[in-house]
Amino acid sequence: MNTIHLCIATGQNAANFIPLKQLRATEVWILETPDMKKQHSARSLSTALKALDSVPHVRVLPFDDSTPTAMQEAALQLASAQLDGRDVVFHVTGGTKLMVLAIHQQLVNLESGSGRYRLLYADTQRQMLDWLGTGASAEPMADVLRLEELLQVRGYRTTNDTRPAKDQQRAAARADITRFMGDHAAKLKGFFGALNFHGRKAALGTELMQEFNYLPGGDGGKLLVKADTQGLLTVNEALSTVTFASTEAATYFSGGWVEEYVFLKLTGISRPGQYAMNVRIAQVHTKTENEIDAILVKHNRSLIIECKAKKQDDAQAAIYKLGQIVRQVGGLMSRGLYVSAIAVSDADRNRAREYGVDVLAGEELATLNDYLRNWIKGQ
Repeated sequence: MNTIHLCIATGQNAANFIPLKQLRATEVWILETPDMKKQHSARSLSTALKALDSVPHVRVLPFDDSTPTAMQEAALQLASAQLDGRDVVFHVTGGTKLMVLAIHQQLVNLESGSGRYRLLYADTQRQMLDWLGTGASAEPMADVLRLEELLQVRGYRTTNDTRPAKDQQRAAARADITRFMGDHAAKLKGFFGALNFHGRKAALGTELMQEFNYLPGGDGGKLLVKADTQGLLTVNEALSTVTFASTEAATYFSGGWVEEYVFLKLTGISRPGQYAMNVRIAQVHTKTENEIDAILVKHNRSLIIECKAKKQDDAQAAIYKLGQIVRQVGGLMSRGLYVSAIAVSDADRNRAREYGVDVLAGEELATLNDYLRNWIKGQ
């Protein structure tokens, strides 16, 4: 007899999907309230489950939660007419307390007959699966959620190639320069503003040669020498000019390098399927599209990253947008990270905290690797 895993469609479907995948459920019944039907929540969960080879049978059942009486009647019908004599695991992470209680009151009768009944709660904060009732026990939540599955249970899909070979090759070719800028951000912060300004002018206009007020020494000078040696730009110290090799190279120095710096750090700590860069996603049912600079999934949690190297005035709008994407795409188990080559004001940092967004800006870029490792550890 197959075990039926009974769960309630919710806006936080990852808490349903994770234990179902971990326990290799083969038959899943999803209860769908009218409100969840409007949000396409059950359909999103069903799509993600059907993509797993281990879940051949998925059913979506309507459940009337309009009143306590309606819930009791729906629960009675479910238990007596469809689940009597069956082996049932009831996932109690979703739904309202009244709904869970109404279903539980009916399912306990299974054990008085020929059926079997167990309750399971997925605690995503503790990363534990808790078996409730007689013989209560707990087991660690396995790291099973992949990037595509995270998007699927939230009702999204990718609409582009998230690992374009051409972009990866280009990033790898100038990785030494990218790492130098990020790892030496504290000493380069005074030069970033000028480099960003002239890079943007060159990228937007037709004049690749840009005249600086002066060319820096120290780490700024070393950066220009490295870039000149690699053919990304040409330096004329006598005229204090920098000629970018192309508009693409100018775009890189005006801020694109920040994304590549994040990419290099992600590839160092993650496996394919756990992260992506420059992701375009679409809400399956509304067709609403969003762009994400980078996203990392680890231990069933997600980190959504926005990369910027523009002036500080752009930070407020970018942080707000990131906060909205974190809530809509990542859900409760998601965090945002705003990464900027330019310093961010205290007011914008406070606003970021309200949105569930961390900030690494200016000289803090050098700590990105430590931040990512601590996030993975859950710190």
